[in-house]
Amino acid sequence: MMLVKCAVVLALYMVLFWIFGDLVALFCEKQNTPMSKGLKMVLGFFAYYAIFQVVAVPVMFLKQPLSRLTMIWSGIVVLIIGFYAMYRSHHKEKVVMAQVGGNKKIGEFFWELVPYLVAVANIFIVSVIFTSYWDATYYVGNVSYAVYTDTINIYDPLYGTMMSQFDLKHCLATYHVHDAVVCQLLGIHPLVQTKTIMVIVITVVLNMVYMQVAKRLFPKDLCAQGLMMGFCLLINLCTYSAYTSSSFIMLRTYEGKAISATIVAGMLFYWLLCLIKHNDPAVWKYVFVTVWGSVAVSSSAIFITVLGVCMLTAVVSVKYRDSKILLRGILCMIPAFVVLGAYVMNRIGFLRVLI
Repeated sequence: MMLVKCAVVLALYMVLFWIFGDLVALFCEKQNTPMSKGLKMVLGFFAYYAIFQVVAVPVMFLKQPLSRLTMIWSGIVVLIIGFYAMYRSHHKEKVVMAQVGGNKKIGEFFWELVPYLVAVANIFIVSVIFTSYWDATYYVGNVSYAVYTDTINIYDPLYGTMMSQFDLKHCLATYHVHDAVVCQLLGIHPLVQTKTIMVIVITVVLNMVYMQVAKRLFPKDLCAQGLMMGFCLLINLCTYSAYTSSSFIMLRTYEGKAISATIVAGMLFYWLLCLIKHNDPAVWKYVFVTVWGSVAVSSSAIFITVLGVCMLTAVVSVKYRDSKILLRGILCMIPAFVVLGAYVMNRIGFLRVLI
């Protein structure tokens, strides 16, 4: 029964990411950057957690129970799905069916399957690997305390005591708060949610990012795309150390740092490739959503996004010699600056949210 529930939750995540990503793309109709299904789902991943952060933070600071956040977020998601269904029913897209016939060579068909086979292998590997790090006590414990006490970031998961004030370093990143909402809503154990379901979800999204980069680098070479996917998995398997992203994405996928070091960094690189080819204003909007969603997932993403967008802006500015690019880059970093500013003011004592 639990396996069936996990499969349903995984499918639900993919559907929600698709809906949120498609809605973001609808606001950028005039664009020169094609939006594949995989790219929409990755973009939807960031948009989903960005919007959840906007909803969760006020509820948390008002010291409302987790059950109230669960009810509010469930209602918002239902409304968004309803709006999306109504919009699509009135704006049906023409679907061109691709012919799958004898004209396609066996080799081409094989290399088209390779990325999916690599992704399945990656999912299998992270599903069977078992590790136990000390910081899992904090992240998994945070979800557990939220579910079983019906609170949001009030208890210290390491000591079990109620805190005097909110820890802004961690609580502004509401990724694990969402895990608690899912656990409470669907009756899933926190360990299953954090170390099984979300591990698979993040691995799927990561492979989508790899595939988008591969398609951008090798647009017409299926063999190169498949080989790149295989080498990405091989690198993650063979470069494990305490100083590489591989250790996080393979063994500590339940942490937000794993997402920052792989998915966020990969997507910023992908947007750079898009902007180098064409300085499309729509891409800058996607960069903004990526940055916002990143800091909603992990506080560690603040530094990656600021540095990444700075480098992206510098490269694109030099290429096009356009002063507007600098302004766009600064605007894209606003979510990261807001979270960073809140953290710094909290550390120096100017901003405290008492419990």
